[in-house]
Amino acid sequence: MAEYEQVKTCYGQILVELGERNPDIFVIEADLMKASGSAPFLERFADRHINVGVAEQNLVGVAAGLAAAGRIPFACTMANFISQRSCDQVAMSVSYNKLPVKLIGCYAGITQEKNGGTHISIMDLAVMRCLPYMTVIAPGDCREFSQAVAAAADIDGPVYIRMPKLLPKDIFCGASEQFFPGKAYQLAAGDDAAIISTGLASGLAREAAELLADDGIHVRVLHLPTLKPVDEDAVAACARETGRIITVEDHGVYGGLGSLVSEITAARCPVPVSMLGMRDTFGLTADLDFQLDYFGLTPGHIRSTVKQLMNIAS
Repeated sequence: MAEYEQVKTCYGQILVELGERNPDIFVIEADLMKASGSAPFLERFADRHINVGVAEQNLVGVAAGLAAAGRIPFACTMANFISQRSCDQVAMSVSYNKLPVKLIGCYAGITQEKNGGTHISIMDLAVMRCLPYMTVIAPGDCREFSQAVAAAADIDGPVYIRMPKLLPKDIFCGASEQFFPGKAYQLAAGDDAAIISTGLASGLAREAAELLADDGIHVRVLHLPTLKPVDEDAVAACARETGRIITVEDHGVYGGLGSLVSEITAARCPVPVSMLGMRDTFGLTADLDFQLDYFGLTPGHIRSTVKQLMNIAS
């Protein structure tokens, strides 16, 4: 399994860089600086760092007000809070008005670990993806996360970025890939099947491809860091050129990546789609490795699913 790093270090560093370049960058927090890692921005730009306390709806409202006044606010709280507790404010104050608020959902997905099943965000991507004008990003590694935060500052409209507690440092194995909103990235080549993944799951999908290569099965791995706008052409090419797709996500398959890929293939190139993710369940109070195994998201589970889809005995 991949070694993971704390994403909050990346967030604090990139915020300071953005703040130095642009005096309109503001950071809004709901008393979760230890989780988000925005303390370096507070130390450097105290007059542009606002802590509203444990008041997530107010967090989004203040951010919307700053955006309406011409600022570029980065509003961060836990992913389940920003997508569920603050959903009305995100929809009405931010999305409806097309305001350039950058929403950061920290401790996203099953990286919440022992904070409890109620805190694990199983629907944040689905909620944000259905909101008009919202760009939705789920970076796959720490480097891509930093690049996505930087890119979000230049997007003229609302953005949601999924920020897991832990991510691999680099899923591109040293390749100089640069994040661009709406672009998909191929992590492995092959035409026997396609694994389409996003966020934390993309590193796991690449590891599964390596296991399958040992079995003589060559799968394409397509990493989708942007779920909206999505690279439909890349997804359609996977369907057309491999004939079968497995989606992998640490999120509910209903409304998440599995649903998204199924929507695209149904319209462009219908093929069998097998969805790995959380299905009609909440998360667990357990560490990351345990949950990956429990929800069938390990490289070994992905490998077995590919073989099942290809009618090959494991």
